[in-house]
Amino acid sequence: MTAIVLKSYSFLRTGFIAALSSWFIGYLNSMNRAILVARQTSANQQLARMMLHEYPDHTYASLLAELNRKTLQEIYRD
Repeated sequence: MTAIVLKSYSFLRTGFIAALSSWFIGYLNSMNRAILVARQTSANQQLARMMLHEYPDHTYASLLAELNRKTLQEIYRD
């Protein structure tokens, strides 16, 4: 009886640790993506201003939207 209890306790403990570590890794991955998106969209603002003369058919807002759309597609693979 004691062996059964100890075995189930060990399983619960390792299962809980595995679930917690998997959650923590997922949390870090989503934080990493959020930081990447924030930095890249900030860089896109500067790039849109610099590249505006190369794309005369675009406005600043449309060029920025296009850059941000491509950034999100690349990072989130949508």
